[in-house]
Amino acid sequence: MGSNRDWQHGRETEGDVTAEWRVGTAKAPITPDPDESHRLIGFGAREGTMEGVEHDIYARAVALEDRTGRQLVVLSFELLFVFETQRAHLEEECAKRWELEPEALFITPSHTHYGPDYDVHAKGLDKGIDRDEDLVAAYREYVDGVLLEVIGDALDDLEPASLSQYSASCAIAMNRRRPTEDGIGFDPHPDGPVDHDLPVLTAETADGATKAVLFGYACHPTVGMAHCNEVNGDWPGYAMAELEETFEDATAVFVIGCAGDQKAYPQGTRDLVHRHAQTAVTAVERALVTEPRPVRGPLKLVADEIPLEIETPMKDGTPREGRQVTDHRPYPIQAIGFGTDLTILSLSGEVVAEFALRLKETLASPLWVAAYANNTGYLPTVRILAEGGYESWQSFEEGTYAPSTEERILSKSVAVAERAGARQRDV
Repeated sequence: MGSNRDWQHGRETEGDVTAEWRVGTAKAPITPDPDESHRLIGFGAREGTMEGVEHDIYARAVALEDRTGRQLVVLSFELLFVFETQRAHLEEECAKRWELEPEALFITPSHTHYGPDYDVHAKGLDKGIDRDEDLVAAYREYVDGVLLEVIGDALDDLEPASLSQYSASCAIAMNRRRPTEDGIGFDPHPDGPVDHDLPVLTAETADGATKAVLFGYACHPTVGMAHCNEVNGDWPGYAMAELEETFEDATAVFVIGCAGDQKAYPQGTRDLVHRHAQTAVTAVERALVTEPRPVRGPLKLVADEIPLEIETPMKDGTPREGRQVTDHRPYPIQAIGFGTDLTILSLSGEVVAEFALRLKETLASPLWVAAYANNTGYLPTVRILAEGGYESWQSFEEGTYAPSTEERILSKSVAVAERAGARQRDV
């Protein structure tokens, strides 16, 4: 448990009503020094080093504490991934400094493709890339330090608040797997699976000020395209900034959904980045004019993992015959229950939209499906594995995920969500 103290002692109250939550927020920049020669990561075709900073990128944290003193920290930062080694480091430091349990850390990178390289292990990178290892390591150390700083600041900022949830839809995303005569093309596919849900969670203080706005959507932040070598957060970064201007006391957090095969269209210009950001902001504002649904406690935090089967098609340069499982890779899944009012299910890696759609068909609402919690590559469905294309061969560095992947993830996700308070739909 993060905090075993009696929270009622010394708590602020309004009349005879005790606040359901305490909420704290923090924000700090993680923008690299523009005079340093960082390589930006996210596009294999990108050439050269960064050419400046178009828009600052940030780390943000929202800390929540229920009536029992149990805590949750939502950690958001505008970079490509959270790496397994990075999560392990953050969990260890959070346990030491604040006695936070591992499942109390909900990490949601924005997945912007316009941030610096910070993968100190260089897993999966092209061997031909000329990397300044010292610069990469220094930036990673800096980022991890800022992440811990905002976690601590958010926990220090806790004050009584109420939580409310809302929902709307947003239509900037389209499936990017278009069938062609030659296979699957990397192009907009209007008939492909897409998830347009846009959930919103807000925190309001006793004086009515909006302290936090969390919003989710399943769409890649790649509108600027590979030719852009300036640091920025793409459309989610601009959307968060605009929401923070609108709600001047608030910290805005983008929670990316199952966006593995989802891109914003049209794309390719800075004007379009801003236009898509404005569309997302308008969707959040549309959600906020609807009737708020209260979100109560207690918090229920669940984390588990399942081994995914890996198939390696070649051995010593020779094709294998038939399907053969050659390895397993742990796949973490996390669920956050807010009493019976809301369940957030956090999946790892670049999960395609069909996972969220199937989970929403299985589990009763309100259910919020997030992704990208750990760097595990693309997570394909059985259909995508059979069709081929970018999201299938990119699925694992030394092979591909086996056809069992989809059902393994879905079954474990449902079980983890139910342990956090979610319920399956009536058949």
